[in-house]
Amino acid sequence: MITWALTAAALAAALIAPLSGSAPYMFVLLLSIPLAFIYGVRRYGAKALLLFFAVTFVVSNSFENLSISTGFPFGHYHYTGSPKLVDVPIFIGPIYFGLGYLCWQVANVLLDEADTRLSWRAGTGHRVNVVALPMTAAAIMTMFDLGSDSIASTVNHLWIWERSGGVFGVPYTNYLGWWLVTYLFFQIFALYLARRQAPVRSTGLEPSLQSVLVYAGLGLSTIPYFAAASGDDIMDATGTVWNAHALNETMMTINLFTVVFVAFLALVKLARHDTTGNATPSRETP
Repeated sequence: MITWALTAAALAAALIAPLSGSAPYMFVLLLSIPLAFIYGVRRYGAKALLLFFAVTFVVSNSFENLSISTGFPFGHYHYTGSPKLVDVPIFIGPIYFGLGYLCWQVANVLLDEADTRLSWRAGTGHRVNVVALPMTAAAIMTMFDLGSDSIASTVNHLWIWERSGGVFGVPYTNYLGWWLVTYLFFQIFALYLARRQAPVRSTGLEPSLQSVLVYAGLGLSTIPYFAAASGDDIMDATGTVWNAHALNETMMTINLFTVVFVAFLALVKLARHDTTGNATPSRETP
């Protein structure tokens, strides 16, 4: 009941809040944090889930601060919010954790519950999973950023790109950096799961379904936002002028064919109960 209530609240925020012209991402991402804790403890246990939280927080905060100071790996930018841990708002780390867990589970659905088959000793497929699952989860997480960063930064100024970039004021290095950083903390978690002795717990269909639905909501939110947001021209920190209508239309299109489509594929697999990786092929009578 609690997780369905949180899922419903996240979907409502994603689909209704944008009608007022405000971006809904922050509400949805904050709701993903308690969902991730509940799902993660059930599936991996408290110790593993706390390790995942610590790894995502430390890795993300370290690289964000490094990039603000040096430009690597995301580019040159600074945050406008506070309070901060060095130069990064404190809530950024928990958001990496919440969103990261959602993306990890979406990737897990697409890869037939690969988290149950992570090992260096049990065959080629298990060894491939140790790398394929974090790589896929990182790509799914970067898809979200590709369809949202221009709105969050160029339009809403949650952070400022000091040297602008071709994706409506966002440099391409941001997306390469997102994939690298998220891959690193996903890979650390996959290696931990591959080495520990305790098996992953079966949690049934609902946690995976709820994760996919919340992730889909993040992508679908750009449709009402495009319909309701202002179409005025906006200027980034370098003085480059961007058309807000074109920006919102592009972000919506990107989301439809990345975030929403990936969520659709995951929902198809869940509807077909095709997520265990151990299904026996059916025999067709001639």
